[in-house]
Amino acid sequence: MKTVLGIILITLVIACQQEKTDKPLSMSGAYTMTRQVLNDGTKDSLLDRSQLKIFTDKFVMYASPNLTDSFANFGIGKYHVTDGKIVEEIFYTTSPDQRDSSVLTIESNNKNGYKQVIEQLPIAGKNYKLEEEYQNVGSAITSPLDGAWKQVRNVYVPSKGDSSVNKTPVEYKIYQSGYFIWATTTKDSAQKNVSVFGYGTFEFDGKNRSKETMMNSTFVSTKGRTYDVLVEMNGRNAYRQTITFANGDRSIEYYERIPS
Repeated sequence: MKTVLGIILITLVIACQQEKTDKPLSMSGAYTMTRQVLNDGTKDSLLDRSQLKIFTDKFVMYASPNLTDSFANFGIGKYHVTDGKIVEEIFYTTSPDQRDSSVLTIESNNKNGYKQVIEQLPIAGKNYKLEEEYQNVGSAITSPLDGAWKQVRNVYVPSKGDSSVNKTPVEYKIYQSGYFIWATTTKDSAQKNVSVFGYGTFEFDGKNRSKETMMNSTFVSTKGRTYDVLVEMNGRNAYRQTITFANGDRSIEYYERIPS
């Protein structure tokens, strides 16, 4: 009898261990980076960078200011989990022509955050090791805006003068766990690439209003400001947002959900 009970006990222990081991890695949420270390093969360099990273069920997006200027460092793409590692397929970055594929080794993943390691990160023809630590800052709230979006049209309506229409914008925005990121690379007056970003928190009233507070942005004047955004959903996969600025100007932007 004792032998039978022992076998049953061992079986239960093994089953519990397998269940724990086989539990799929879940990354959905919003994370702020707390530490970033770059190793060139000889020494570690601690980088001073503020960065937000958001995972939906299928997409990932990160954004931060550059270390050397006031512009942006960002990327958006799809990801999947393979053998306990995350493979990120970034399809739009700071450089419009660049495509990145990174395999991230996740050393820990719990309610407090995680650490990710990229063993070989190519920079200027040389491979570096990049380690980043993230703190989970997301909430459990959900909204119809959650997910990854691409802007397909925008209209700027000044309080005085004529409106301007852009039918071919390239801007992405992601919402998840009470946080958002938007980013784009455009041309300045000299036709040079200029990358800009913004990220922060949002509260959606469930009807047609989203309060978006900018935590960090290329545009210094917007940091810390809360914008009352009018949101008009067009089904589940499209929406229009309108922001009215203090001077009376309006920005009307149309977004479509990125297919998974």
